[in-house]
Amino acid sequence: MYFEEFEIGQKFDLNPVSVSLEEIEEFASKYDTLYLHLDKEAAEESMFKGIIASGFHTLCLVWGQWTRLNKTGTEVIAGLSMDSLRWTAPVYPNDVLTGEVEILDMISSSKSRQGVLKIQLTVSNQDGTLVLEAQVKQLLKRKRD
Repeated sequence: MYFEEFEIGQKFDLNPVSVSLEEIEEFASKYDTLYLHLDKEAAEESMFKGIIASGFHTLCLVWGQWTRLNKTGTEVIAGLSMDSLRWTAPVYPNDVLTGEVEILDMISSSKSRQGVLKIQLTVSNQDGTLVLEAQVKQLLKRKRD
């Protein structure tokens, strides 16, 4: 979709995604080697009482669901910023995450063939517990005049 085809307040539901222990360990072994993601015994002694997914893994999982919806298609030019990112609850093996993307703001200039979408990404687990919130800005093409 081109920039002008979006509307402030518009919402998109993301398809659910399951989080497996194997994926948690694979991601963590490459990108986030904290014991909470890799060492079962040590993680059980933590406040989380077991292995949890890296917050960055959680972000990547749900961002993948957003891109698979293909709403920005070939009209997306680039990501510009992540203005906020909050992990509000742990994600455990076998959790199922669902999310929503909401268009918060649209910034454009009459002199530019580009526009900026400010989106809110909100993610919850199967129990309805909020696990992640993020605000992201994406640069999109505008329709040609």
